[in-house]
Parts: sequence; structure tokens; C-alpha cells
Amino acid sequence: MPHYLYDELAGYCRSDAYPFHMPGHKRRLGSFQDPFSFDITEIDGFDNLHHAEGLILEAEQRAARLYGAEETHFLVNGSTAGILSAIGAVAKRGGRILMARNSHKAAYHAVEADSLHVSYLVPAEGKQGGENGGPIRPEDVEKALVEDELLHAGDGTRFQAVYITSPTYDGVTSDVRGIADIAHRFDVPLIVDEAHGAHFGMYEIFPDSSVHLGADLVIHSVHKTLPSMTQTALIHVQGDLVSRRRLKEMLDIFQTSSPSYVLMASIDNCIRIVEEQGTELFEKLARNLGWFYGSLRDLRRIGCIRTDDPSKILLRPDPSAMTAGELYRRLREKYHLQPEMLSRTYVLMLSSVGDDEEGFRRLSRALHEIDEELTEAEEGRAHPQEAFFGKKDGAPCDMPAAMTGADKTAPSGGQRMPLPEAVMPIGEARDASQVKLPFEQSAGRVSGEYLYLYPPGIPLITPGERITARLIGQVRKLMADGYALEGAEDHQLKSIWCVSD
Repeated sequence: MPHYLYDELAGYCRSDAYPFHMPGHKRRLGSFQDPFSFDITEIDGFDNLHHAEGLILEAEQRAARLYGAEETHFLVNGSTAGILSAIGAVAKRGGRILMARNSHKAAYHAVEADSLHVSYLVPAEGKQGGENGGPIRPEDVEKALVEDELLHAGDGTRFQAVYITSPTYDGVTSDVRGIADIAHRFDVPLIVDEAHGAHFGMYEIFPDSSVHLGADLVIHSVHKTLPSMTQTALIHVQGDLVSRRRLKEMLDIFQTSSPSYVLMASIDNCIRIVEEQGTELFEKLARNLGWFYGSLRDLRRIGCIRTDDPSKILLRPDPSAMTAGELYRRLREKYHLQPEMLSRTYVLMLSSVGDDEEGFRRLSRALHEIDEELTEAEEGRAHPQEAFFGKKDGAPCDMPAAMTGADKTAPSGGQRMPLPEAVMPIGEARDASQVKLPFEQSAGRVSGEYLYLYPPGIPLITPGERITARLIGQVRKLMADGYALEGAEDHQLKSIWCVSD
């Protein structure tokens, strides 16, 4: 019997599964009539996204006012279209860009499409950050720009942009204002992928938006944490370091010529909800988060990783008692609580203004039941909480710093992510002659493909970088633990395309 996507979706929505995942409307906040009745094309009176001068322009200006941006454009191909357009607007073909290594795959695709040469900013591994990296250090940006000016001041090949991701998937932010000030001293625009922070700056428990912190281009996925439909996003432009004309040209290239009026109406309705009900909705979310984190203070075998965004609930089980994968499956299968993401050491539950009190109570009850089972199974062990959390007393799931008025900057200490050896630019590797080799025998060869965990889509290796035995072992361990790696043609990774010698 065939399985139709529509039927599967209908069945899921009829179930009692609770969505601690995107989109931010959580299938309850915001209402539409039958979407087919909204599905039109560019007819008289309804404007045109690609040369907006009526209804759509008014809607975009409304979004700009909400975020405090000079100019805002709707994105109906997601933040991916915004990232591609932003990089294309500031970097000339064959140029150079300074980019955070923990960037979304779309940024790498922009580098590839424009044949760019990229130098990487390696994020610090913050003590409380997730596996997607800690903050980008302003001093690293300054060092790279100083060296770049010394080496390339007279040859016309200086960096054309600085590109960072803040917040990360897990809610770790960088010092955007500090980085923007440094970039602007060198007349270099700053692009911030703030896809996971569309709610930033809208309530006191959250960090400020990069739009307010000096970034020149900011990309927001309104569907991730706000009540808008999947695939909807915004791009904001500030200042005079970015050509507005060039940005619009890029948006014409990377957005469909038949933009969905359902999606555009969803963005505009989201802006209206935040304008009219935002204070009430964010106050309710803050109350629910405060209650939730407080309710977990007596847990002994499950802790929380604290980042800058308290709406990102990162649950970390004691690895001696339960793996993150086991916690993920238990929440999903027994308690019908669908997490957003499974990491190697923690489970990400994404909350938003679309959540209700009952969702948080269900999650708290489930965690207490699981914790009790783990604690009973571990009876007889000395001070299990001390062994796991490094202390006897205190709260493993204390209120996040962002909710207590503490410093919202993630720790900048810790180790850094190692970079593979870059042998050639991404675009050059893609264009080179390639040969397919058994993955186990590819150590020492130059990759012709990407390998990344999705979500969030940060590459372990890119085309043009050298494959190592360590990477092969890391990939095999991830696959054995049940993680799916994407980017390669062979999904089972029995083979990989490499650049021919």
C-alpha cells in the first residue's frame, strides 16, 4: 500500500505528539483558512515580490520597523536564499571572504557558486556551549583583518566580507557589536546568519538582535522560533557597505520567480502577531520557561547545558546512565514528545511563543520519570550527582543566565575545533576530475564532496580538504551511533568522490 505524504501528515497532526521542534507556531499559533484559497499568482492588486511597490512593499516595511532595520526583504526560499544572496551581494566572483567554520552549508554553497577563496574563523569551544561551537572571538577577527591588510592592501584581493553565525543552533552568541566595530574599521561588511534568533531583541530574557548591534546584513528564519510557516525568512540590510542594488539582483537569482502568496502572507501575519500580541506571548513563554527550569532542579541524572538563549532546552543525560540517543528515543516513543535535534551528548528541545503550559509540564513529568528510573538503577553509587555535575548541591538544571540577569556572553575559553588541511578552493575541487574510492581507503586523498551532520548542516569536511584516518574513524563512530551524514552521493558512505591525483 502506498504511503502518501499528506496522509502521514494528517495522521501525525491527529496524534498526541507534542512538537518541541520547528516551526515556531507549533501548529497552533496563527490561523489560516484553507491554504488553497490563498494560493494565487501575481494578479492585479497583489504586487510582485521581485519589484515590490504595493502590498508586499508595505509588508516588508512593516517587518523592517519591527526589527529596527533600514530595509527588509521577504524570503520564501528560506534563510538559504538569504545567505546565498548576502554573500553574492558583497563578494566578487573569485574574491575572498573571512567566514566562521561553524557556518551553515548554504554559506559553503555560496563560496562554491562564486568561486570564492575562504579563510576560516574557528569558534572557541565554550564551556557551556553545544557541539556546534562556541562564540567567534573579536580578537580573532581583528587578527585576521590586520594580517589581510598587510598582505593584500595593494593587490585588490582583500577580504570582501566577514561572515558569522550567531546564535548557533544551540543558542550560543558571539560579540556581534565588537566584531562589527572591528570589521567596519577595515571597511568590511559583516554578515550575520541569525536564522535561529528571529526572536532576539523582542523580550528581555533574550539577547539583542544583530540588527541593533551593527551588522550590515542579517538573516532571520522567522519560521524557526516565531509563528510563521516553514520556509519563511527575512533579510535585513543596514549602512552603506552593501550595495542595495546588488542585493536585490541576488534575491532575484536565488528566489523563485513564482513566490508563494501563502508563505508571504504567513510572514506578514507573523509580524502582525508579534506587533499586537508579542508582549503577552513572550511574557507567557518566559513564565513557562522559568517554571520549567525550576521544576528540574531536583533531577540527578539529567542536566541542562546553559547557552545564551533559554528557549533552546539542551538536555544532557549522565552518559554512565543513558546516552543522548536513548533519551531522544524515550521522549519520542514513550512520551510522544518530539525533540528538535539529537546530538552526540545532548537532546535539543526547541520552545517558542507557540508552546503552551501543558507542553512544558508534559516534558517535566517525562524527565522526572526517566530520572527516577535512572537513579534507582544507579543506587549504591557514591554521590552520582557530584560525579556527573561536579557538585553535591545546587541545580543541574538551574535557570539559564539569560533569565537571571547574568552575563549573556558564552564563555570564550576552551579548546578549538581542528580544521582539515585545505588543499584547494571548494569550487576548484568541485570542477576537478574526480574518482570514486572506498571510504575506508580514502585517507590522504582530497575530498570532492561535503560531509556534514544535518541538522544543523556544518561540514566535517568540504571539497578540497584532505581526508584523514581520524575523520574516517569519527564518521564511522557517528554512523554506528545512529547519526545520518549527508552531502555525499553514497548515503551509506561505502565510497566517496575524491579529487584525482
